[in-house]
Amino acid sequence: MIRGMTASTRIRCALIFLLVVIGPQSLLAAGGDIPAANNLDEVGRVSQEQGIPVVVFVSRDACPYCRTLRNNILKPMFAAGKFEQRAILVEVSLDRVDPLTGFENKRMTSKAFGQLYQSEITPTLLFLDSEGREIAKRIVGISNLELYGFYLKKSIDEALRAIRSGS
Repeated sequence: MIRGMTASTRIRCALIFLLVVIGPQSLLAAGGDIPAANNLDEVGRVSQEQGIPVVVFVSRDACPYCRTLRNNILKPMFAAGKFEQRAILVEVSLDRVDPLTGFENKRMTSKAFGQLYQSEITPTLLFLDSEGREIAKRIVGISNLELYGFYLKKSIDEALRAIRSGS
């Protein structure tokens, strides 16, 4: 320990060291916030370029099961990089007021998105290709939280196989 340094100074030095070593983007991503699906057309282009599916987490603000899924499964997996190079995870809150851009570059409400994909029951995970077609079995609700990660991985694997086979 360096003499004369207060605890807060040591913490600031440690944070600066972390920023230098792991980079600012990695440190920010550690929060694990799931990106909002503002522009699914752009997400689709990235999905096409990377050859990976889009996982859309359809939620509602007041849904306790959505909070459980977000906080106990999706955010920790996202923060740990479990989706990297396997899928693009985004969230559509059906309570959102501002419009989003759909896969065909058309503006729509989140409610219209939910109706289009018949996903008004939340939480729902949709597994889509770069054009917004469903390519793996969706997961609706939470039947078993302990096995949810297994089912999620299985659906991502199914979606990856569909993309690679050109289905």
